Amino acid sequence: MNGAAQIPSGAYETLPSRLYTDGGVFAEEQDRIFARAWLFAGHRTQVAAPGDYFTCRAAGENLIVIHGQDGEIRAFHNLCRHRGHALLIGAGQVRRITCAYHAWTYDDTGALRAAPNMENVKGFDPACHGLRPVRLEVFHGLIFVNLEDGAQPFAPQTGAADAEIAEALPSLETRVFAHRTEALLKANWKVAIENFAECYHCQTVHKTFVQGVVQPESYRVVPRGFCELHDSVSRDGTDRFQGWRVWPLMALQSYPGGIAMTFRWIPLSINETKVEVDWWLPAAEPTPEEAELIRAHAETTFAEDIPLVESVQAGLESRGFETGLIMVDEVNSHRSEHGVKVFQDLYRREMGL
Repeated sequence: MNGAAQIPSGAYETLPSRLYTDGGVFAEEQDRIFARAWLFAGHRTQVAAPGDYFTCRAAGENLIVIHGQDGEIRAFHNLCRHRGHALLIGAGQVRRITCAYHAWTYDDTGALRAAPNMENVKGFDPACHGLRPVRLEVFHGLIFVNLEDGAQPFAPQTGAADAEIAEALPSLETRVFAHRTEALLKANWKVAIENFAECYHCQTVHKTFVQGVVQPESYRVVPRGFCELHDSVSRDGTDRFQGWRVWPLMALQSYPGGIAMTFRWIPLSINETKVEVDWWLPAAEPTPEEAELIRAHAETTFAEDIPLVESVQAGLESRGFETGLIMVDEVNSHRSEHGVKVFQDLYRREMGL
């Protein structure tokens, strides 16, 4: 739990409500935050064999993640260089990527290999019209993409989390997708992240979590900027619950017993956010114990947070609310909101506020 400074105690003013309700702010966030950030795309076992691919959206862009015949996993914009038609849908396996519109064909390195009638077009050079690449890194089996060519590498920014994840989830790189719980939140993405960044509400709202998973008094949020740690002794005292929230839109959690799941928040508009919780297990078919944890999480902690964030969003949209308070205590305890303060400070920096 190293690598983070104590946040001084105080009642800090929140971001103003207009940052959660103004569509112009959301458009600016696309450029200043999402298009420059490392965003979670999936897991390497989803593209285990050469030719395997899946499509995803990141910062509003349609992307392809594909395992090349040369063993490399790459990402590209999912659009034909000819007229912009989408190339692939969903997930599957291909040896060549062929546009359904005019049959332009690319290999899995993104190179244009064929275009009908190109030999009769003066000055056309297929080498200049390959797929647009997107930065990609694999971290403990998790695939992250970044639309900015000059972005800092992902792994060095994780700091102490690299070793923590290796210890808590040593087999994460080989885990497979087993289940997804998802919801469309009628709330700004920042409301959802701020809810995740504190456990001040846990004893009031998440009875199953605090009575069956963690010892709430031991729960600590350790803000470290890019990769924030959540850590608690397990309820029975024999294990740990840990989580790592990665700026800006992803989190990884390790439940007692080393059961892994990821959160991905997908901002859709100023007041709509899709949240996906994916479970990564040793086998695609959960054991009875794993299935019970998945069910319990979906029906309690996950479901309980939805009306909370939607109510906060409604409050932010009211004329009666402009700014609120972030309550930080002297020891940064389980009841402290210092994680929210660090998130909002980072947001201000990225937005130039």
